[in-house]
Amino acid sequence: MEVFDQLAEKYQGEHSHNPFQAALTERISGLLPAGASVLDLGCGTGVPTAKTLTESDHRVVGVDISEGMLRHAREQVPAAEFVHANFAELPADFGTFDAVTAFFSLLMLSKAQIESTLEKVTGWLTPGGYLGIGMVNFDADSIPVEFLGVPVTVSGYLQADLAALLERKGFTVVSIETVEFTPQGGPAESQIYALAQLPA
Repeated sequence: MEVFDQLAEKYQGEHSHNPFQAALTERISGLLPAGASVLDLGCGTGVPTAKTLTESDHRVVGVDISEGMLRHAREQVPAAEFVHANFAELPADFGTFDAVTAFFSLLMLSKAQIESTLEKVTGWLTPGGYLGIGMVNFDADSIPVEFLGVPVTVSGYLQADLAALLERKGFTVVSIETVEFTPQGGPAESQIYALAQLPA
């Protein structure tokens, strides 16, 4: 997506140091056995998620629609594998993983696409596998907003609605919280972080 090719540098500067995203990534890493496989949907520049996971000796496959983002990711996280694709269009048999992460990437989809992607995630995960999600805390379906100075279309959920969606799709919600994060360029954002598990 051309808009994210243009935003790669700015996104890296403002959103690669989110302590809440880093903390959930570290938590998932600690729950996994050594050498576990992780699929990072909308991996962006690879920082902090893919970098943290590969440094903990996990195998990471990152998928992103933006070649500009992936150029940064390949430079910064050479140990990971990166795939240029629209993750919402990945096939149901894309692979098997011990965990899937999606930090602020699902929000770029419509709610119908989010639901279908979560259904595919249940097929990609091994029994007992984990799903980590970061979302913006608001209720909307494909509305136009401005992100880092450019127009994009986003969707979102309130915390209770996101938890209900995950349960409806077959996950057990391990934890979910709403926090406030202020990127370096501001303004503050209300964000939701969810850790869910597929039943063993």
